[in-house]
Amino acid sequence: METSCLAYLDPIPQGHNAKDLEVECEEGKVWSFRLIIRKGRYKKPVLSAGWAKFAREKQLGRGFKVQFFKEEDGPNGEFKYKIKLKKPVILFNYVLAYVPYHAA
Repeated sequence: METSCLAYLDPIPQGHNAKDLEVECEEGKVWSFRLIIRKGRYKKPVLSAGWAKFAREKQLGRGFKVQFFKEEDGPNGEFKYKIKLKKPVILFNYVLAYVPYHAA
């Protein structure tokens, strides 16, 4: 994950470096991921708990694009996190495009 994405997430409570995220995939299933911000000079975000299971179940491979976004969810300004997957279309070792991907 890029460090710039942190601006779009709810802040992690002060004194902590991790937070659990509930994320809904395009099929409507809600997944739990743990977001960890590395300590030290470079505050790079990393997804840990739950991510490996998601990647296996969705059969993600090298070159896939993963998009996280917030979607308004209710009249009171509530929102939820969602995730979209895109699979590379490769021809002769070149990525020609990315297409929406739904695991079988």
